[in-house]
Amino acid sequence: MMKHNRPWSRYAVRLYCLIRYGRAGGHAEEWWPDLRLSLVKGREGRGEIVYKGRRIAPLLPYPPSLPDREELIVVGSGPSLASQATERIPLESAFLLNGAIHLLGRYGGRPFGLVVEDDRFIYRHWRTLVETVPAETECYFSTGAIRALCEKVPGWLAGQKVHHLDFVNRPYDLPRPSLEGFRKLPFLVWSDEGNAAISLAPQAGLMPAGSVAVTAAQIVLSLAPRRIGFAGIDLTATNQPRFYEKEGDTAMSRLHVAQKRILAAFRLIRKEGGNRGIAIENYSPISLLGSVGIAYSPRLEY
Repeated sequence: MMKHNRPWSRYAVRLYCLIRYGRAGGHAEEWWPDLRLSLVKGREGRGEIVYKGRRIAPLLPYPPSLPDREELIVVGSGPSLASQATERIPLESAFLLNGAIHLLGRYGGRPFGLVVEDDRFIYRHWRTLVETVPAETECYFSTGAIRALCEKVPGWLAGQKVHHLDFVNRPYDLPRPSLEGFRKLPFLVWSDEGNAAISLAPQAGLMPAGSVAVTAAQIVLSLAPRRIGFAGIDLTATNQPRFYEKEGDTAMSRLHVAQKRILAAFRLIRKEGGNRGIAIENYSPISLLGSVGIAYSPRLEY
């Protein structure tokens, strides 16, 4: 049975904000009514998370590029990981997406980073976050994810190194830009078809594509390691359990709805990586990443 895993009160807030602010401002539901963010200005500055008038945690700038780093790996929750040698994933070099935090429950350690953009994941798995993710982890959270964490576990959030995922189509405390406004943003690179874009300056704003993997890929690309790997990024079989889920108890997935846009974004990631001399590999044998030129490597096969 699929689960939505968001309190009904949040759907009421969404409807209220849409009616009050319209399409251009309806995304205020991500922070309304209790969350206030002071955003980071520049590489050296700090921002702040305030919830119900109480200071919760600082917001930190994104790290600079790491051209001397051998690799970074983006690890998703695809079913392919269930039959792979996940112990070979160097967690200290891994950006874990959502449920990939279950790998920390198996092996321990501290990942290079954690990325969560959907508040529904927080509502369902906040206990797992607390149990498995060590303090002082580099965490990249959307506005909605930060709000949900402030509701559930503000003390845990205060112990992490928090970076804000701000999306150009729903920027914090600003109206949604028009299509013309998107086109004028100098840090976005668009596909030839115009149906997808990626950000080359993630702290200035990220471009979503319907998968947190695309969000993480933009961050990793900006860090410029010699090699970028993708594990558990299947982009297929959305009706199958994620590697840590059980049949009949799966969270809702809408990857199939955005599949074309997701793949178009990954095509841009591959192209930009090639322009920068970054090798890009895929470790899932069933992934659709091969269809956009990201070659498969059997690194995690038994």
